[in-house]
Amino acid sequence: MKWMEELRRLLRRAQEDPAPADPPGGISCQAAVEHLFEWLDGELEPEMGEQVAGHLEACARCYPLLTFERAFRQAVTEATGDEEAPDELKERIMASLESEGYRDS
Repeated sequence: MKWMEELRRLLRRAQEDPAPADPPGGISCQAAVEHLFEWLDGELEPEMGEQVAGHLEACARCYPLLTFERAFRQAVTEATGDEEAPDELKERIMASLESEGYRDS
């Protein structure tokens, strides 16, 4: 899976790059990434949404993950249209992510 290799590369790069001393948006890289999906889905309160947006758009450490996630979501949208993913696909994706060490909290 080429996209999984790219995601691994981006995550390794983010772990290797030092976190900024004065984080953009006033929140840490960890906090920004923890809220990435909520922000992309428009589910954050306005103040937190602005902080996450400010951080993700300006942080050299986090920006590659943001651009990857946007591209991935666009590819999924183009492949599926407005259809919701079948439960079987969701389960396969989660199993793949879990095999890579991701744990849904």
